[in-house]
Amino acid sequence: MRRCRLLALPLALSLILGTAFSQEIPPPLRILLIDGQNNHDWRATTPLIKRTLEATGLFQVDVATAPSDPQEIASFKPDLTPYAAIVSNYNGQPWPAETERAIEQFVAGGRGLVCVHAANNSFPQWASYNRMIGLGGWGGRDEKSGPYVRWRDGALVRQLEPGSGGSHGARHPFAIVVRDPDHPITKGLPPAFTQAVDELYGQLRGPAENMHVLATAMSAVETGGTGEHEPILMTIHYGDGRVFHTTLGHDVVAIRGLAFQITLQRGTQWAASGQVTLPEIDPSILTLDEPASSDPFASGAGATIVDPQAIPDPRREGWTRLFNGENLSGWTRRNGTASFTAEEGTILGRTALGSPNSFLCSEKDYKNFELSFEVKVDDALNSGVQIRSKSLADYQSGRVHGPQVEIEALDAAGTSDAGYIYSEATGRNWLSTERPIQNAFLNGQWNRFHVRAVGDRIQTWVNGQKIADLVDPESFASGFIGLQVHGIPEDQGPFEVRWRDLKIRVLDDQCKMQ
Repeated sequence: MRRCRLLALPLALSLILGTAFSQEIPPPLRILLIDGQNNHDWRATTPLIKRTLEATGLFQVDVATAPSDPQEIASFKPDLTPYAAIVSNYNGQPWPAETERAIEQFVAGGRGLVCVHAANNSFPQWASYNRMIGLGGWGGRDEKSGPYVRWRDGALVRQLEPGSGGSHGARHPFAIVVRDPDHPITKGLPPAFTQAVDELYGQLRGPAENMHVLATAMSAVETGGTGEHEPILMTIHYGDGRVFHTTLGHDVVAIRGLAFQITLQRGTQWAASGQVTLPEIDPSILTLDEPASSDPFASGAGATIVDPQAIPDPRREGWTRLFNGENLSGWTRRNGTASFTAEEGTILGRTALGSPNSFLCSEKDYKNFELSFEVKVDDALNSGVQIRSKSLADYQSGRVHGPQVEIEALDAAGTSDAGYIYSEATGRNWLSTERPIQNAFLNGQWNRFHVRAVGDRIQTWVNGQKIADLVDPESFASGFIGLQVHGIPEDQGPFEVRWRDLKIRVLDDQCKMQ
């Protein structure tokens, strides 16, 4: 009996992704994940698919859930404009003709589609969808739908004989064999590796136009299979667009399989962009001997271990952007009357006469994390970035309070408290009681800040120089990120502060320092 190796997600991703990203991380590819109906448990699998993709730091995944009520499905018309690719975890009622046309144009116009497992059971009567996915199963598919496609004697064979489309035997772990090691999706993968317990689809049939089979698996007769090497991973070109089709991913157990996760990540990047920048896979991660699994939401024994001496590295996996470069989506202004706008790829904060401290705050709270950003501030303006902060109705009428990473230009004596930690609006004042390094900030220039908060320990770096490292059990354990424009006297200003390249790497709740 095969045993399954269980790798915690942080460990698995660090082994998979290494530190292969360049210093300049491109904006994440926006992906629309569609669910809402399926003969499989989409409520359990969609969060795992979303987490698997977003854990790379390459994707921002939104979910569109189609109505289950037949009377409401006509209203399902998601806006596809922002997205580079669609991932389908859907198998249910037909969509409105307007939605079908929009998806056809979306893919044919040069963007991507990813078909996951039972999504290839969908829409047997939608001709263009069947051309997009290449092969499908069930739903009345037969010889009129197109040929069976199998791998025999080193080549693909198309069989036109009569017969229904779609079958599978008992769920079991099975070996996946790469048939094209030079395609961007499979390049750098081991030549063969084992998927965790899953359904192995067989007897799929369809138009199979412009289709390229990347990997197959033997559907063994003893498991109730066809006795054929069946397509498992495929690409299809549809117009100017790209489709990645994986038959893997039946349920939670299957989606926790690293073979599923790694190929989904690579296939989605290819469908969305036409390239794969994820690094080669260590053969010890994907082996033929036994399947490996990873829970995308692993914690406890899978806690991330952080080296406290190492500066946070945005080239690593798992970083996502806090600011999309275009607008203030995901942010809320609190306190004061200073203005915040998105201009030229930056968040620009401008002072207002007589205003108290003003804050632009993330709509999400964060507990353990690494934060990286660049900031430029007028020499006469004080600013800061709140971490793990709160705005509570019963505390000073909603005043923002909590730890603040100081942003301050050098004064006339050439000193600055930039990077040290102040406790905003709590009465505790400086948490950094000793501040020996006061020359790390560069006036009139962009300054790179790094922040790490793990448990009750907070660390900061300014322009690569370590500034603060303190333990503060009294502050909040979680809270929002907030960008501050400090209040100014009425006879001063106006002043400006700009932030750019704001990125965060969320660490699991059990994250520990080495």
